Amino acid sequence: MIAACHRCGGQKDGPFVPCKSCGFIPQGNDRPTAWLFSMHNLNEDELKEAAQRVQNGELPDPGKALQAAARKHMGAAPLPDGATQPFSNGLLAGIALANLVLTPLAGFAVWMGFKQSRPVAAGQALRITLPIAFALGALWVGMVVMRLLG
Repeated sequence: MIAACHRCGGQKDGPFVPCKSCGFIPQGNDRPTAWLFSMHNLNEDELKEAAQRVQNGELPDPGKALQAAARKHMGAAPLPDGATQPFSNGLLAGIALANLVLTPLAGFAVWMGFKQSRPVAAGQALRITLPIAFALGALWVGMVVMRLLG
C-alpha cells in the first residue's frame, strides 16, 4: 500500500489518485491530508493503522501546523500571510454603514473580492451583509405591497 484514503481507509496507489473503494479524489484543502496518509509521511505499519482507524469511523483532523508542514513537503504554495486575518472592527462598521447607506451590494462585493485571499475576513463581511440585505429586502417588499394594496 502506497497510500490510504482518508475518507474510507481504502488502499490507494498514491495520495492524489482516486480511491478504488469510495471514488474520492482529493482536491484543494484535502490534498495535504491525503499526502499525510501516504508513504511519504508514514511507514507501512503506521499507514495500516491509520487506514484501520478511518475504517473504524475516526475522522482525520490534522492541525493547521501539520497541514502547513504537509503543504511544504509536497511542494504546494504556502497560504498567504493574511489568509486567516480578520477585518478590524472599524472596517466591519464601515462595511455595515455602506450596506445601510448605499446598498448591500457593497458588502457582497467585499465578500466576493476577499473570499479567495482572506476567507476569514470575507466570512465576516458576509455575516454582516446578509441580515442587512434581508431586512432591507423585506422593507422594500413591504413598501411595494402597501403601495399596491393601500
